[in-house]
Amino acid sequence: MQIDPQEQPHTRSPFKGFLPFFWLALACLGGILLGNAVKLPPWIWYVGVGLSFILWLLPRYLSERLALTHYLRRWTRAEQRLPGAIMAMVFFIGGGRYAAAQPVITPKHVAYYNDRGPVELIGTLVEPPDIRDNRVNLILQVEGIRVLDEGGTRGPLDPMSGLILVQVQPGNSWAYGDKLQLYGQLETPFEGAGFSYRTYLVRKGIFSVMPYVRAIRLGSGGGNPVRAFLYHLRDRGYETLQALFPSPESDLLAGILLGLDQGLSPELQAEFRRTGTTHIIAISGFNIAILAGLFSGVFTRLFGRKWGSLTAMIAIAGFTILVGGEAAVVRAAIMGGLGVMGGMFGRRQNGLNSLGLAALGMMLIHPNVPWDIGFQLSAAATLGLVLYAQPLEEWFVKLASRKMPEERAHRLVGPVSEFLLFTLAAQVMTLPIIAFHFGGISWAALLANPLVLPPQSLVLILGGLTMLIGLVLPGLGKVMAILALPFVRYTIRMVIWLGRLPGGDISLPEFNVLWLVLFYAVLFLLTLVPREQQRSLMGKVFSYQIGALALAGLVILVWNRVMTLPDGYLHLTLLDAAGTTLIQTPRGGTVLLGGGESPSQLRQDLGQ
Repeated sequence: MQIDPQEQPHTRSPFKGFLPFFWLALACLGGILLGNAVKLPPWIWYVGVGLSFILWLLPRYLSERLALTHYLRRWTRAEQRLPGAIMAMVFFIGGGRYAAAQPVITPKHVAYYNDRGPVELIGTLVEPPDIRDNRVNLILQVEGIRVLDEGGTRGPLDPMSGLILVQVQPGNSWAYGDKLQLYGQLETPFEGAGFSYRTYLVRKGIFSVMPYVRAIRLGSGGGNPVRAFLYHLRDRGYETLQALFPSPESDLLAGILLGLDQGLSPELQAEFRRTGTTHIIAISGFNIAILAGLFSGVFTRLFGRKWGSLTAMIAIAGFTILVGGEAAVVRAAIMGGLGVMGGMFGRRQNGLNSLGLAALGMMLIHPNVPWDIGFQLSAAATLGLVLYAQPLEEWFVKLASRKMPEERAHRLVGPVSEFLLFTLAAQVMTLPIIAFHFGGISWAALLANPLVLPPQSLVLILGGLTMLIGLVLPGLGKVMAILALPFVRYTIRMVIWLGRLPGGDISLPEFNVLWLVLFYAVLFLLTLVPREQQRSLMGKVFSYQIGALALAGLVILVWNRVMTLPDGYLHLTLLDAAGTTLIQTPRGGTVLLGGGESPSQLRQDLGQ
């Protein structure tokens, strides 16, 4: 990366520039989150869009003699480069898009037949099979359904729509585009205490599961021919990795490069989970962002800014095609490519705008995407590269210049950035998201990530080149595999060693969403806000009034926690004359015997 001497990134926050797409993306995200929380019908959101449009037009065409005109201009920020009415319009568009995307369960939707007995289904496999040790997961687009009665009588085959997740026994060579006939029972995905499988599948548009059904192949070769070719190419890459590398190195590379992580043993996957490094097993936004940063840095030095950026985009697109072009990978590639290119080949404001444009487009096309972990990792890793890649390079040059000539430090910063600093920038932004989704991380993860992540750049580059060369020239691919193998083996051995350290199972407390927000707020405050504004803001935050209020809140929380702790005794409380009794166990558990005559009175008694 070339640093412009006239640009002083630390004197002005990158959020102070003109960032229309960045703020519009946040407005759209806010509308989607509110739409998920309040469940309003789409027409209400569309009314909001219309009112916002009217509020944008009125200040522009009303007479300036009217006091209302000046009031509307001030209230809607009409004089700003990005008017508030436009922000509100995109906010309501996001909410309306989310509401409109939620399916209505009717007799024409397959989820209508959940938990209603045996059925016969006809559908097409729309994703490659997910092969596990004891089952194969298939995602099918349903085309028809036939309800079976207890005697197995076959009724008419009714046209149907919707996606389902099917579990079948291993042993058959299923493929994308296969047309299947299924016999079994549709079920609603389960709701666990700590994890809702139903919510997870709903975000993917799946409302029904069929566990361990009987499946018959009726035909093959269906689906999109372009996707079928991409999946075939990915299978060729998988076979090449298996031929060039031993296991488990070949299985890890298949996960990192192709998104096929089913070959890893459950024990090794457990070690990755224990050390908080599961995000490197499969293709994710983190890996794509790192790859985009590598391509940007290397091709910029080789071909210059203009052709280097174009070559990097082509390389990212080629990698996306090679790994099968799945939706999650395409989204990560678009976001990583646009965001990193904007930040690496211009000001950081360009990178934020590019990132916002990519996120805005994805949310409007797929309004469920904000809940996708890959999308979150893509956005966080790309944001980390855009905001912190250049400052980290400047810090390294300043630090290295104390030990060597400045010219040599500038030459050294390129390789150091590509193999260390870019990874560090992405890691800082993604680790809290990983901790949040996995309910916390072990202390070993804090040690594992700095040790395991830096070599991942070489794993991606050397492993990817080995696979590409092995597809065309198997002999030369074996030579390249010798170069790549040590870095892949280092990753596995380090994860296993760290995962088996004493106390590795001890996890940090659960990472609540409020801690997530607080982490990023403090990070942005310390790294992006100028020192003068930091002092002013910290003075307001840590005033005597705020301190007293925070102390009072802390005292209340502590006493509330102390008062609700179990005291080791068995408590029996008679709530009414009918004999309704509340039992509190010595360890804090509660049991209610009886329900009383009035539910409202019972709630009041329990509350007291």
